[in-house]
Amino acid sequence: MRFNWWRESESDGTSVQEIVDRVQAEWRAERRRGRATDDHLADTSMWPQGWPHEAPDYNLGILEAHKIMQQHRDCRADMCPRKAAARRALIAAGRMKPDTSREY
Repeated sequence: MRFNWWRESESDGTSVQEIVDRVQAEWRAERRRGRATDDHLADTSMWPQGWPHEAPDYNLGILEAHKIMQQHRDCRADMCPRKAAARRALIAAGRMKPDTSREY
């Protein structure tokens, strides 16, 4: 009997690597399905003014700016006008200091 007999035997799909590969493939397929639904965004013309990503037409207060920053934590400030307005309000109030060492 040779030392690596398990490598030459037929696989029944229960090895650790096969299970990991199968779980990763399922996870990737689920992410692709999720992205496909994200590509078809809703019609924003039906939303009320200022909801959810449009810039407000008034100056934000500090508490409201903090709340918007929390609600839009997944948004990028250069892509979301509402988060950008909240960021500007917090910087103007001295509650936030931008990192000047980075280039955007």
